Amino acid sequence: MYRFRSRIQTRHRTSIALVVQRPASGVRRPVAALVVTAIYVITSASAFATDSLFATRCFETPIANPFEARIGSMVQVDDERLRLDIGASVDIAEIVNDTSTGRITLGADFMTWTRLRSENNFKFPVETVDYWFGVNGQWSLADGLWSVRGRIAHISSHLVDGLANDSATLVPAPFVYSREFIEILAARTLWSVIRPYAGATFIWATQPDAPDPVVPQVGVDARIPLGGKWHVYAGYDLKMIGINGTYAAANAAQAGIFYDLWQGRGLMLSGYGYSGRSMHGMFYTGYDEYVAIGIQVIW
Repeated sequence: MYRFRSRIQTRHRTSIALVVQRPASGVRRPVAALVVTAIYVITSASAFATDSLFATRCFETPIANPFEARIGSMVQVDDERLRLDIGASVDIAEIVNDTSTGRITLGADFMTWTRLRSENNFKFPVETVDYWFGVNGQWSLADGLWSVRGRIAHISSHLVDGLANDSATLVPAPFVYSREFIEILAARTLWSVIRPYAGATFIWATQPDAPDPVVPQVGVDARIPLGGKWHVYAGYDLKMIGINGTYAAANAAQAGIFYDLWQGRGLMLSGYGYSGRSMHGMFYTGYDEYVAIGIQVIW
């Protein structure tokens, strides 16, 4: 069983975040139950509104999902590390915009996630960095209640000189890590402020070949207006990642305060929690668990 506990955290948003601790042993084959439960939750709700806060793009970025385009940094408060996220996902073409069939857009994704170590004299050696680039297609109904996003992408991971010892040897030793995959997520907006989503990543090429080819994913976002330009943003994301047939969770939770400076663009101060298989490819067989605080640019 997973144990849930609340932790106060103040990273990309200031708030209380829910962190799920992984069990001592891997979880084997929970895929069917996870997906069925998510589909039931999404499709069984009956109350909706049309003035959704998730209406800027066809498919709004899941707030807590680690593998999204971000501009911001967070300080991991319990292990003297930082995470620096630099990236953008941009809509470059609108293919369809019709009141009956909905809206379809095409876009491009370019992002990096960097892990740094904090040292004295304001030094931050870079330990590892992951690169993502690809394209996306998004569809939403005219009222914005249902939306779908598909992404085709490549990701690679690299060790950097911040992991080198006194003899300039990287420890651990670097290896080739790359993946090509398709990710599909579907979401439904409820009561104009809550949005559960579910989907999966399908990997067709990978080095090394230990990761299992299907990564199920579920999550939920909330965007709650506080009045004026202030909003609460919060989210939880869960992936089940398999390595050689053994699945284990990767949990991410984020919550904080967003201030809208101009037309949906602004700054967010938030807390972030992560627990589970590492998001960094060079450490894909390991586990990370941390709470962080930081600031993020929302565009």
